[in-house]
Formats: sequence, C-alpha cells, structure tokens
Amino acid sequence: MDQYIANQLQQGFQLLQNKRLLDAQHVFEDVLKVEPLNEHGLNLLGVVFIQIQQAEQAVLVLEKALTVNDKDAQTYDNLGLAYKELHQFKKAQKAFNSSLILNPQQPHTLNNLGNVLAAQDQHKQATLVFDKALKLDANYPECLSNFAQSLKELGNLEIALRAIVHANHLEPNNSYYLNIKGEIQLAKIDYENAQQTFEKAIAVDNYMPAHINLSTTLKQLGNYKKAKACLQGVIKHEPNNSEAHNHLGVLQEQLGEFDSAAVSFRTALKHTPNHASSFYQLAKLKNQTLDSEEVDKITELLADSKTPSIFKSSLFFALAVHYDKSQQHALAIKNYASAQQIKAEKFPYNNTLMEQYRVAVEAIMPVMPTSIAKVCMEHVHPIFIIGMPRSGTSLAEQILASHSQIFGAGELGYINELVTAAEQTSNTPYPYCLTKLSSSQLTELGYQYKLRMFQTFGGSAFFTDKNPLNFNFVGFIKAILPDAKFVYCLRDATDNCLSIFKLPFDDSQGYAHDLNALGHYYREHERLMKFWTNSYSEDIITINYEAVVNNQPKETARLLNFLGLDYEQATERFYQTQRIVMTPSAEQVRQPIYKTSINSWQKYGDALKPLQQALNKYK
Repeated sequence: MDQYIANQLQQGFQLLQNKRLLDAQHVFEDVLKVEPLNEHGLNLLGVVFIQIQQAEQAVLVLEKALTVNDKDAQTYDNLGLAYKELHQFKKAQKAFNSSLILNPQQPHTLNNLGNVLAAQDQHKQATLVFDKALKLDANYPECLSNFAQSLKELGNLEIALRAIVHANHLEPNNSYYLNIKGEIQLAKIDYENAQQTFEKAIAVDNYMPAHINLSTTLKQLGNYKKAKACLQGVIKHEPNNSEAHNHLGVLQEQLGEFDSAAVSFRTALKHTPNHASSFYQLAKLKNQTLDSEEVDKITELLADSKTPSIFKSSLFFALAVHYDKSQQHALAIKNYASAQQIKAEKFPYNNTLMEQYRVAVEAIMPVMPTSIAKVCMEHVHPIFIIGMPRSGTSLAEQILASHSQIFGAGELGYINELVTAAEQTSNTPYPYCLTKLSSSQLTELGYQYKLRMFQTFGGSAFFTDKNPLNFNFVGFIKAILPDAKFVYCLRDATDNCLSIFKLPFDDSQGYAHDLNALGHYYREHERLMKFWTNSYSEDIITINYEAVVNNQPKETARLLNFLGLDYEQATERFYQTQRIVMTPSAEQVRQPIYKTSINSWQKYGDALKPLQQALNKYK
C-alpha cells in the first residue's frame, strides 16, 4: 500500500476514534479519490456514515468494499449495523451471519445478531445467540444486558435477573443496567426492591427512563401522588418526553382525570407522531374521538413496513376502537382481529397445557386437608374477586370499595409471588408443592400475604384483591388463608370473551388473542370454578354480571350479607367513590350502571362464529 494512503488511513482512524467524525469522513473521502476501491477506506467511511446516522450511504460504500474483498468479517459486521439502523432486519441478519461464517469467534457480532433478532420479537432465538456470545466472553456487560431483556420478554425472570446483576457488578454505576434490573424486579412484582433500584439509577445520572419506571412502581405501591410528581418532574426536565406524557395520561385516566389524560396523550403524539400506545390510549377514552388527521396517521403507520409489529398491534386496536365508536362494527372487529393476530403469532395458546393444569389441580386438592393452616392476623379479612377478565370484577370491587369497612386494593400479584415462594420452599412445581408444605409453612405464607396487605393498605378490616386470574389458585389461597372469601364474577360467555378480544391483553396471555382459544379457555375456567365451588361452597359467592346490571342494590345486599357486613347506601353510588382503578374498566366503573354491554356480541355478526363454535365444542 502506498505510504501516503497508509498515513491517511491511520490519521482518519485516529479522528474516528476521537469522535471527530466529519474530519474523519473528509480524510477517507480523500483516500478514495486516489484509490476508489481501497477496501479499508470504504469500510472505515462506512463506519463514519453509520455513526453520523447516514446508514443508506454506509450501505453503498460497504457493499462496494465487499466487491473488493468478500472475505472480510468486519465489513459484513459493519454492513449489518447499517441495515439495522435502516430497520432492514432480515438484511442485517444475513450480513451478521456472513460475518460469523468467516469468523465464529466474535462476541461483538453475536451480540449484534442477537439484537436484530430481538428487534423482530424473536427473543427465543436471540437468547441462544447472546448465550453463544457470553460463552466467548462471560464478562461482556452489554451482551448480558441484552440477554436479560430478551429473557424478560420470554418470562424467564430469575435468569434475567442473574444476568443483569452480573452486568451491574461489572459496571456498578451504569444507570441503564440498573434501570433494566429494576424493570425485571417490577415484572417479578417485587415492588420494594424495584423502587430502590430505580432510585439508585436516578442517583447515578438522573436517568429519565428510571424516573418513569419509578412512577409505575410507586403507583403499584399505592403512592399515586408521588407517582404523578415523578412524571411531572420528567416533563419539566424534558418537555418533549413522549413516554412521560403517555404514562401521565394513563395515570390520569386511572385516577378519573379523563380530560387531562386526553391532553397528555395528544401532547405525547405532538412530540412523537408515531407513538402507537398514545393513539390507542386516546382512542379508548369515552369522551374522545380520533380526528381525521389522527386516523390518517395511524393508517399511514400501518402501511409502513418499517413500523414494528408490536406498534402495529396498538395501532390496529386504536382503529378498531375508533370504528366501534362510529358504529362501523364490521371494520372494528376486522381491526381487532388484525391486532390480536400479531399477538397470537408471538404467544400461541396451548389447549393441552390448560387441560393438564386443571386435571392436576383436581387430583391434588382433595388430598389437602381443608384447614391445614392456622388463621393468622384475624383482624385482616381478605376478599378475592375472581373470574374471567372482563366479567365484572372491576365493577364488583368498585361497589365493595364504596363500603366504609372495605378497602379496594386493586389487581395485585401477591398470590403469584407466594405460589413461586411455595415452589422454591418445596423445590416442587405448583400444584404438587402443596402436598410437601407443612402446616407452619402454609401459615407463614398466609401471614406474609396479610402482613403485606396491612402494611401497604392498612386501616380497613376488609381488603379486596381483584386479580381475576386468581381463580386458578383458589385451593392454594384456601390452604394458606383458611378465612379467605371469594367473589366469583360470571358473565355471558360470548359477551365476556368478546370483551377480552377487544383489549390488548399482555402478550403472554395467549388465550386472549384468538377466538377459538378464548372459547376453550372460558370452558376450562368454568370447569375449574365448578370444582372450586363444590370444594369450598360456603366461602364462594357467584355474582352474575347481568343480575347486577338489572338490580344492583339487590345483588349488593346479597354480597354484603355473604361477607357478614351491613348494607350501606354508598354502595349504590359506587361511581362517585374516589380511588385509582388500574384496569381497562377505569372509566366504566365511574359511571352509573348501564346495560349496553349485555348482548353486545350481536353487533358483530358472523365474525364471531369461531368463538361461538369453540364455546359449543368445548362445553
């Protein structure tokens, strides 16, 4: 190589290392004027273009470099990064794989490939690639962080936590890693530790995403005032932070501040016009309608191949709600189906697993003595509101929370935590772990539950825990809390399943994303609840949604009598009760009883045939 060219390349490389990118660009361009096919000049200029966010230019020069030498692993790696910046993930994946064929021992390239797979929601494949990288370099903090995030998406929270803890050990003052650790703790429903971790991240460098996550954590801990202050602080510091505006809008809606919520969502969209979640949150506010420009923008984003599928799902939901409001039900259900199909492909429902779970529970529970645990903290009375989601559980809780002696604690994950604790204590999966726990161990689990409820929400004698899916754990709850009472909410099957289908339930709740799956899950839930009501008939009351709508005072009186409480007139004005509601029913429960949700499925005609066929098939 000519000495002048070699010197120029060295100078340009030093400028690149020192982040003097435009100067480096000029040097490499001068080299290419003399030697247009200099592979080193082309490759390094490609790196500059990537760093100055001119990925299209980077692709051109890197592809040209490969015409000179198609055996250079680094060039393929750089090309993969350029395609990744352009969101051309398949091409990026191909480039990284080409690099790894030439040199498999590249943890950096494996990490890049894992990121591209994760960007396509292929988290299972991504974890395998990150694992390969970590076998080459176990102390690669960025890869550990990416590994943890994909594991979190897959629900492997314990391994995810170990990975991010190791990354944090390698770089203790990295606020990004601390924030990820907090997010995993939040997913584990470990709110106290999550709060401490987010506060550590903020202490490092005032990391704004940690402020937003801290707000979510504080909300879960019942500190709504401080949660709102967190978000307002972010907005004061970064007025254009769309995530903060969106989270504030969600909190305002949950607190019943619907007009303020609309302003927050539209402010988020002003700063980030493609903010999919804000479009959906705005669309579903009852007193709001998407304008023509907003509908056009959603349609444009859905037509754009660069829009990630996770965003498209929210956008389809936004359009569906918009069409429902304008009585265009055929278009509405079409868009609901498109939104759910994206989720169903990611987490398909497994009929067999649900059936096996029910059969195992029915086999195990009769073996358990009916009151093996002792009643602890007798002044704390837990009331579990259970049933299918969208069966009227939020309405039931709002009515009960209007009673002077009952505190509505909302949708909690405490039972899930205690099930995990029971599995860990016995080293046996649920439900089989119950046969291996002693009376004292079960009593201790019940004590932990009541103590946490009392310390978090103390002041009332009765507490509601409105996690509908606790219907899966009635036997476990009775084993650790012999004095527990259950309010089982039941609704017309077709209306109930349709209402679920019209909402963006968490991806992992596979039953919610497919009409056939919903029919199967609903019938399995019925079978399990029949088993529970036969086993614990004195401690379970069934409340029919349609009966509540037709005569709320009568059903409320029946419910309060079951709980041993006197009737109070305030329960008839439940919609005036001021409390946060962190479910999709936040607006509905703040309105007087209405009957429009009964037989609402009839508006959608033949589109619901798969659901009705499944309900009949699995009956």
